[in-house]
Amino acid sequence: MATNGNGASLSTDERLKQAFEVLSKRNHNRPLSFKDAGTAIRAAGYSPSNNELKKILAVSSPHQLFDLDTIESSCKGLKKRSEKEVHDSLRCFDYERNGFISAQELKYFLSTRGEKLSEEEIDDMLRDLDIDQQGMLSIEQALTLFFVGNYTD
Repeated sequence: MATNGNGASLSTDERLKQAFEVLSKRNHNRPLSFKDAGTAIRAAGYSPSNNELKKILAVSSPHQLFDLDTIESSCKGLKKRSEKEVHDSLRCFDYERNGFISAQELKYFLSTRGEKLSEEEIDDMLRDLDIDQQGMLSIEQALTLFFVGNYTD
């Protein structure tokens, strides 16, 4: 479960705000692009496809930007996925049951689940993860692709 720095659980609204703040700061405190808005929404625990995102965000222009209020109101009624579901799915690739999976297995997971991502999109997502010399990373770190916060079994 995602937590704040004090160990308390973060609500979906708090996760969405936290993800928005991180992505907005990266963009010089401006509203988010469609791609970043989708990242924030997914980090909050929702799982819409890109086509669903275009509908709920009412995308009218490829360069349209989205503020937090627009993103929050767009999330009403969206289906959330459970952190436990994603964690359990990733554990299928933890063959040694030591809490680590290979980056290649994670790439496979990302390319076969939900909306299909291109290899370039997946490489962009994995770029900031701490992958060791054997090509392994912790499941908890892999979860940061899907949720904001800290995770436990």
